Amino acid sequence: MEFRADGTFVEFLIGRGDAPEPGPTGRWAADGRLTAGSGTPAHFTTTADRLDITWQH
Repeated sequence: MEFRADGTFVEFLIGRGDAPEPGPTGRWAADGRLTAGSGTPAHFTTTADRLDITWQH
């Protein structure tokens, strides 16, 4: 995943030949909420060396 300063993120999917390909974009908020391009909500927490994402299906 790539988190951008403008509040968007891009999920990278396994593409042809195992090369990463950009997938749908989503939005993130500083309060720990993520919304995937597919509309799937999630929540994230961070520490100095870790990012944990909990997807809600």
